[in-house]
Amino acid sequence: MKYVLAVDVGATKIHGGILDENLKIIHEKTIASRESLLGLADKGLQRTKNIIVELMSLAAKSNINISSACIGFPEYVSNDGQIISKDTIDWQSQPRSELLEFTGLNWVVESDVRCAAMGELHLIENKSKTNFLYVLVSSGISHTMIINGRAWTGANGRAIGFGVTQIEHGGQFKSLESVASGLGIAREYERLSGVSVRGAVEVFQKFDSDSTSRIVIKQAAESLSRGLINLVEVLDPSKIIIGGGLWLGSQNYRELVGDLLPRTIKDIISMASLSNSGLIGAGVMAQNSLKIE
Repeated sequence: MKYVLAVDVGATKIHGGILDENLKIIHEKTIASRESLLGLADKGLQRTKNIIVELMSLAAKSNINISSACIGFPEYVSNDGQIISKDTIDWQSQPRSELLEFTGLNWVVESDVRCAAMGELHLIENKSKTNFLYVLVSSGISHTMIINGRAWTGANGRAIGFGVTQIEHGGQFKSLESVASGLGIAREYERLSGVSVRGAVEVFQKFDSDSTSRIVIKQAAESLSRGLINLVEVLDPSKIIIGGGLWLGSQNYRELVGDLLPRTIKDIISMASLSNSGLIGAGVMAQNSLKIE
């Protein structure tokens, strides 16, 4: 049996696992990718490397031979596997070459949203004829289109930029991600209230008792709904799958956004089936790289 190593690097946590040929998770680890809401996460990929070391150690103890590996980042990734942005993760050198030297494995490097979409796709039987828009609403916000069973990357790998689209907010234009993502909500709450929080979960917990929380969350929902309406107008999808920790974890947020969407859009939206689609999708891409070889 061939096993793969999959890692989903996020703005707030890193999730890694050893998966078998059926994408069953044999070993997995999750750690925080940052200590503070401020700045970039995982300086020099040290935390990512730590989780990889732990997983490879578990594999060795279980007599598991890893055949391939894939890692997803919340960054723009070119069509040849090079990270071409530094918006979230404080990487210092290109991960593919660094991780090859570090582990001896050939790595597929991808954007986290394309991994997540592939994780959802693997649940569908007729993959080659499947089309949908996948939207990730988590610590960050991004999107990808699955067309005939493949993630459309665009000319340069940058076709994931839903989160950087500009939304009018408080009389000025801001990126959608800075207003409506998990990190955006937490940072905006801290800015307006002067109260520190650990993350968006804490802000949502204050919704019923804290007027600032309600303002921030309602403004986020309004911005996300406007963004989704615009995205649908541009891409005209027949189906939308929305995933990510913030979306899956907050019924309140889903309802607030849903109430602001027209029926034509609500009717084609479904919630992601997997809470770990980024990890599973990275496993799918690692397996696919073996087929190419």
